[in-house]
Amino acid sequence: MNINHRILITCFCAGLSAALHAQSPAVEAAAPSTELQGINLEAERARIKDVRNKAMADYRQAIKACYQKIAVNSCKMDAQQKKNEIDNDLKRQELLLNNYQRQERGNKAIQRLDDKQSTESQIDAEDKRIEFHNGYLEKLQENLDKNDVYLEKQDQVERNRESYQKKLDEINERQRKQKDKAAESAKKRAEYQQKLDEADKHRQQVESDNTNRKQSQPLPVPRREDIPQ
Repeated sequence: MNINHRILITCFCAGLSAALHAQSPAVEAAAPSTELQGINLEAERARIKDVRNKAMADYRQAIKACYQKIAVNSCKMDAQQKKNEIDNDLKRQELLLNNYQRQERGNKAIQRLDDKQSTESQIDAEDKRIEFHNGYLEKLQENLDKNDVYLEKQDQVERNRESYQKKLDEINERQRKQKDKAAESAKKRAEYQQKLDEADKHRQQVESDNTNRKQSQPLPVPRREDIPQ
């Protein structure tokens, strides 16, 4: 997951928390069911849907592009991981929206109860609401802490994968150079051996030609003066 996703989650949760503390009971009672303290649920859910659809389209396009590459499986794994990260991010955002919507329903129920109770009961209900809000904020903080741990693990996995790929590339390059060097050495040995064979063949041919030439020459005729009288 990239830094933009982390910033998006943090800002989103901070916005929910700030809106929660700033909202008064009167505004809560008057707020529409689809509007939660300045956060439009329908717009947020539509945005999440658009992001998910785009992620799916990007994933399908990336898969098609992978078949044009050499490392198809690695490419597909990267595309799947990227899509999973986006899906997990969107699911967490949906969870925040659902929790916030449940909180709003609880607030309205408490508000209706406050209208019927005495001042003392309303103070007690306010204390409970504050406690509920504080518990909700603690839960949000806990989720953020868990997300940080998860993101750190994902970053470590990515760093390990990059390190492994780098080492693998270095090993493949060394193997290629060794193969090229071995092939060059074998070629030189073959060329040298061929020269030796040709030289030996030439020597044998010369010796054979000399032998044949000696055998084919006629005996010299003695001169008359060389014949004893």
